Amino acid sequence: MAEIEIGPLSDRLSDDDIAELSKQMEKLGAPQLPRADESQATSVADGVDEDALVEFLDRLDVHDLAAEIYLPVEFEGSAEVAGMRVASAAMLLDVLEEVKEELALDEDEEVDEEDEAFDEDRRAIEVELRKVWKYFFDGATSAVERKLPLHIRS
Repeated sequence: MAEIEIGPLSDRLSDDDIAELSKQMEKLGAPQLPRADESQATSVADGVDEDALVEFLDRLDVHDLAAEIYLPVEFEGSAEVAGMRVASAAMLLDVLEEVKEELALDEDEEVDEEDEAFDEDRRAIEVELRKVWKYFFDGATSAVERKLPLHIRS
């Protein structure tokens, strides 16, 4: 099961990795990370369905925004450090609005008897994807407000 958390970079990166990330962020034109109260760290979701998380990250990848860490500043592009991709939580919030529309179900859709079992499985996956969307939205919103990175752990 996967987890989504808000916490300092030092929870996942060494001091050297953080210094490398700072250099990469500077090249991307990103502002410096704001000072944050690390006591504001919190878990957004534990026990996230891994299959739904993978599919959701695939949807974010279409927008070039799938990452393991989302920083609470706005910048375009992404960086990679310590084998993890880092992107902007502010940009994530914008993309989540588009993904929300993609996840809307057509309630009036006719269901063929042969497709009923497939349709039930698909609807179960879509329910999980909506949960993951909500976790990402709540997490990104809190990360920006608390000025702490959002961490995706699978």
